Amino acid sequence: MEDETNIGQRIYDLRVERDVQQGELAEAVHLHQSVLNRIEKGTRPARDREVRDIALFFDVSADELLGLPPRQTDELRLTPIERHLLEKFRFLDRRGQSMVRHTIENEYDFLIDEQADAQEQQKRDA
Repeated sequence: MEDETNIGQRIYDLRVERDVQQGELAEAVHLHQSVLNRIEKGTRPARDREVRDIALFFDVSADELLGLPPRQTDELRLTPIERHLLEKFRFLDRRGQSMVRHTIENEYDFLIDEQADAQEQQKRDA
């Protein structure tokens, strides 16, 4: 499925999702805020260096910013915290791993239920 969203919209969406102000991102990637604003609005194309710097800032691939589908790779990319937690998980005995899996499943189910409840509430309020 092709993503019709432009790169500017994807940058904006990432900023909002991660609670990053436009000025904060502009400063971090060495752009004037008005330039970043025009990129987000789609009135100025993003240059290669800008795409790279923004992708690095958000820890996403340039492909993701460009709206390209993820590539199938044999290697799963883990963040440092995920790698750290995985190392600890592997150190646990069977009982410990079972408890961690149980906790994760419960938290995941709780989150899914919460999201479903919020969507139902939005429908009732509309």
